[in-house]
Amino acid sequence: MTTAEVVIVGGGIGGASLAGALARGGLDVTVLEASTAYADRVRGESMQAWGVGEAKALGVEPVLHAAGAHVAPVWKTFDADGTEGLELPMSAMVPGVAGTLNLRHPVACQALIDDAAGAGATVVRGVSDVHVDVGSSPRVTYSTGGSVAEVEAALVVGADGRASTVRRAAGITLERQEPFSYIAGLLVEGLEVPDDHDLLVSDEAQFSLLFHQGGGRARSYLCMGLSRKHRFAGREGASHFLEACADSVHPSIAALADATVAGPCAAYAGDDTWTDTPYGEGVVLIGDAAGHNDPVIGQGLSVALRDVRIVRDLLLDGARTPDAFVPYGQERIRRMERLRLIADIIAVSEAEDAANQPARRDFVAQQNADPDSGLLTLMLGAFAGPETVPDELVDHTWPDRIRAA
Repeated sequence: MTTAEVVIVGGGIGGASLAGALARGGLDVTVLEASTAYADRVRGESMQAWGVGEAKALGVEPVLHAAGAHVAPVWKTFDADGTEGLELPMSAMVPGVAGTLNLRHPVACQALIDDAAGAGATVVRGVSDVHVDVGSSPRVTYSTGGSVAEVEAALVVGADGRASTVRRAAGITLERQEPFSYIAGLLVEGLEVPDDHDLLVSDEAQFSLLFHQGGGRARSYLCMGLSRKHRFAGREGASHFLEACADSVHPSIAALADATVAGPCAAYAGDDTWTDTPYGEGVVLIGDAAGHNDPVIGQGLSVALRDVRIVRDLLLDGARTPDAFVPYGQERIRRMERLRLIADIIAVSEAEDAANQPARRDFVAQQNADPDSGLLTLMLGAFAGPETVPDELVDHTWPDRIRAA
């Protein structure tokens, strides 16, 4: 049996970033990662400006840039008739942040885990059969290379995603908001369109998004109602995705129909999960393991890095017991509540199956143009950070008001 101050189960964006941050802070850290090579599973690849701010605070922004990250200083929006709507200056959302950051997920994970190893963290890849014994002296048993190993630690961090083994071991359950929309994603290459801005397009059949990675490569997403949730599954999913882009009102989205598929096509439910207590005796959860936001507003990477920064600070300050992580839980539930509301507004106005969808979009546009409504300030919290949304603007009646348009 080996020992470590902190064992992190999961070496994705969150787990690898935390491992590097703790190792640089002088802690003995072991990371257990299931994969031997990171695969493209259509995960978040656009980091919001507030998430880039967290990456800067963690010291990993240069790592991501060195790996080839593409910066989008501006997002442009377009209405269903092709009219340009709001232009969102991502370079003005957070001081010192040049814009949102786009990087292929497997590349980002590898860069961050390499950085963690370089900082002194012990990285174990190809791990399976993970078993966590929680308590004041937690232990993790796992298989790797045909043998069984065990590591004892002062704390186990669950960075192991939505189906978290660590969360189950700790007996932590998540609350869940049922989805009313779906989102499908596809990586393409060979695009010959402007890549100095990213796109949000209110197409008639779906909400179309395009996030450039540079060199003609981009990740596109289509958000739609539950009636089309099976459209992009199976062998023909990618073909159906490109076909759905062909009729877009924006030429850059329509150009996807002739692009080269560079990765799998996958669709995810627009659900939302959370817990008031992302911690327990001997464990703390970060990223999707602690609850995820509806992917329609692309907050996953930013949420994970905020989790990492807060947990890093607490751990370096000596936190090891559940009571020490109460501030983290309180901040996270407040943060996720705001993001859930913003995601609901986008899903209801842009993706949910509805006969009055044009009226919903018009209503939102009118409210965004009215400075007294507060809606635009609320929505900008997705880019500038949910903490920038004043309490009085957290109005949970917005989704039903939009539905009634």
